[in-house]
Amino acid sequence: MAEIVLSPLLEVVLEKLANPLLKEIAKRSGLKKEVKKVGRSLRVIQAVLEEAEERQLTDRALRIWLEELKEVAFEMEDLLDDFSPEVLLSRTREGFTQQVLAFVPSVVQYGDMLTKLEQIKGTLEMLAEETFNFNLRGGAVNTSGSTSRSRSRSRRTGAFIIESEIFGREEDKERVIGVLLSTDDKARGEVSVISIVGLGGLGKTTLAQLVFNDERVTKHFDMKIWACVNDDFDVEKIMASVIESATKNKCDLFGMDVLQFRLYELLSGKRYLLVLDDLWNEDDQEWDKLRTLLVNGGEGSTIIVTTRSEKVASVMDTKYIHHLEGLSDEDCWNLLKQRAFSRLEEDHTNLYPIGKQIAKKCGGVPLAAKSLGSLMRFKRDEREWLLVQESDLWNVSESENGILPALRLSYCHMPSHLKRCFAYCSIFPKNYIIKKDKLIQLWIAEGLIQSPKGIKSLEFIGNEYFDDLVWMFFFQDIYGSDNGNITECKMHDIVHDLARSVAGDEYIMLEHGNIEQDLSHIRHSSIICNFSLYTIPENLYEAKKLRTLILVFPKGDLGEVPPAAFSSFRYLRVLGLSGSGIKRLHESISSFIFLRYLDISNTEVKELPDSVCSLCRLQVMDLSNCFDLIKLPNQMSIISKLRHLILDGCSRLTKMPPSIGKLVFLRTLSMFIVGNEVDEGLNQLQSLNLGGQLNISHLEKVRVARDAMEADLIGKRNLLSLSLSWGDGDNGSNRNIDNSDTHEEVLKYLQPHGYLKRLSIRGYQGKCFPRWIDAIKLPNITDLVLINCRRCEYLPTLGKLPFLKVLYLQGMNAVKNIGPEFYGQGTERAFPLLKELTFRDFPHLEYWWSSNRREEFPSLLKLNITKCFKLRNIPPFPYLQHL
Repeated sequence: MAEIVLSPLLEVVLEKLANPLLKEIAKRSGLKKEVKKVGRSLRVIQAVLEEAEERQLTDRALRIWLEELKEVAFEMEDLLDDFSPEVLLSRTREGFTQQVLAFVPSVVQYGDMLTKLEQIKGTLEMLAEETFNFNLRGGAVNTSGSTSRSRSRSRRTGAFIIESEIFGREEDKERVIGVLLSTDDKARGEVSVISIVGLGGLGKTTLAQLVFNDERVTKHFDMKIWACVNDDFDVEKIMASVIESATKNKCDLFGMDVLQFRLYELLSGKRYLLVLDDLWNEDDQEWDKLRTLLVNGGEGSTIIVTTRSEKVASVMDTKYIHHLEGLSDEDCWNLLKQRAFSRLEEDHTNLYPIGKQIAKKCGGVPLAAKSLGSLMRFKRDEREWLLVQESDLWNVSESENGILPALRLSYCHMPSHLKRCFAYCSIFPKNYIIKKDKLIQLWIAEGLIQSPKGIKSLEFIGNEYFDDLVWMFFFQDIYGSDNGNITECKMHDIVHDLARSVAGDEYIMLEHGNIEQDLSHIRHSSIICNFSLYTIPENLYEAKKLRTLILVFPKGDLGEVPPAAFSSFRYLRVLGLSGSGIKRLHESISSFIFLRYLDISNTEVKELPDSVCSLCRLQVMDLSNCFDLIKLPNQMSIISKLRHLILDGCSRLTKMPPSIGKLVFLRTLSMFIVGNEVDEGLNQLQSLNLGGQLNISHLEKVRVARDAMEADLIGKRNLLSLSLSWGDGDNGSNRNIDNSDTHEEVLKYLQPHGYLKRLSIRGYQGKCFPRWIDAIKLPNITDLVLINCRRCEYLPTLGKLPFLKVLYLQGMNAVKNIGPEFYGQGTERAFPLLKELTFRDFPHLEYWWSSNRREEFPSLLKLNITKCFKLRNIPPFPYLQHL
């Protein structure tokens, strides 16, 4: 059953009600009292909401109450969006605050909106009164995110295990035992910590039991202790559990002082092994309270921790983290088969092929294999097995000891804001590659990121949310860039099943065209496009409150957005049409006045209609890889909320919209083309706090170097990648080839911040490089590209760049010698981390001298020298693998 989580939604609604401009609008339109009463009812409900959310699975009437509250909260948010200043402004076509307020008297024309507010107010007052019927008293908010439900389901474990029933964990056992028995870092007074971390149901406790009961471990330690902690990290309870395990007697001691003395007495001077199973505590102060009581053991004492969170392992100051992976399909099948068939039972080989396919559904999770095996224990009809094979795991395994209840325990420990973000991921199909930045942008567009307090941006907070889900193993197959930042991931199949089971009926993933069910309540939908479905199903138009519409894996030629969408999906916030084959965007796109996220990347769109500039709430416009795009609307500077304008791969685009510097909230502008007009100049970047990637082209159009200085690249601390290009930088054509002094002045003022990771300079016609290209000003550079800088006689000093890994140099006509200036002075190691080096098209290069240092290019693996016809000598490369 899906859990209803409303606390974050109510916070959003209350925040919108508190908007000063909205209050003024309510006052002038005669709605002040109604709005005030709505706010009062919401605050009454908010005070008891957490308790209601905790009790919903055991109190059916309370769950119905929460469902009614959810509907009215969504309706209230939609209504507030209708009354928002931005939407009113979109109807006026005039200025902002005063113009909006001047427009307010005509709001009375919207009688249906006033009627709806009265209805919402009445419903909320009724729901607030009913809190007394449910005996909801409120109280302190449980900031840990755990709930009474999760505590009531806490399991108890012990050290006993039957090894013959375990499959596929021998290698893991040997690795942990190898670390456990090693003599390294066994300093007196210190207790080593080994953490076994992984997804719920993977067998962390089982692995700890295997290690605990190994004969070598028993001989190595004077004392072995097992304590099951669960989510209630109570130091007194843990001490009592440790004492009971060590003495094999019930502990009747009470009081911290008495327990501490007895524990000290038991552990003193003994080399002990302590297993703390199923640990959830992320508070380092609580851990310190326990750790100080465990340091008096003998040399080599060790604690093994099992946990679902890598944060817990970090708090424990872990010496070794063992990331537990899933079992092979064969081991899952053996485990499932063991549970499904008794030893005395006759052979059922006809079921084996189906059983092996079912085992693959387990995704390597032993608990899933056990759960499905138990489910099939008394099923011997092939049709029953085929039904399980073709069903989602969350529809077939809901027993108390099954995999989903085990995983739901992790879900219950999430803070409420993470629960909504996790549930949103259910609209993606299994094995879908989730781009981190896109996911965070979607969360923001849907209002799932709580408003920042202080200096943190919404994107920064979204990144924290994402990292928390990674720490808890809800994302897998993590892929990161060279600098360690995660860029994409997937969800484990079983975790995806969990997401679908908790998401509720407001989410749907359509895969097979029209479906025979009522979709009017749907708010978030993805359409999995295939040969049988490549457009919007007719019955989805019933979803008048739809907020998310994403086409996934589109294969057809959509042509354009169906006209019915503009009239049906008035409240749409997210529209994802990437790769859909659309060739034009209709003028009616302006109907989506609440749209925050528009993705038309990888399409054949050539131009955007001017009406797109009416999308007053738009935050993200993704046009990446729109190779046919030749023009952006001139009025884009009025989309005042725009945060991300993604233009990667828009190679035919030749001009930027004028006055783009007015988009003061812009955080991503992957391309900027310097123009000839004043409002297209480089100084438009001045007040933009850009991050990520920025490619600036046609720098030959910069008339005065002051424009480059005003662009303030050095102040853009969040930029990671910067490309600077003059003319057609790749082939070296540049009409202003004689104006080298201007080039040098411009490049001098385009110094980026020291946090930059990747830098590319193309078509530069100055005679020398600026001094900021060195290890002092750019200490974090990992990738450097210099192309067609044909008039530079010497290369910049690059040997001191401590993190440089890839260096690509091309089209340096004036360079004849490479000497000490390339390596830098006073350095023992030159190019310490450089792995790839390319010299291409150096027509006059003759000598490439060594620096005569003890070590240079110690990490170089690949060297590419092309079109350097006069080159006579090169330095030695002792570790080179590819030339």
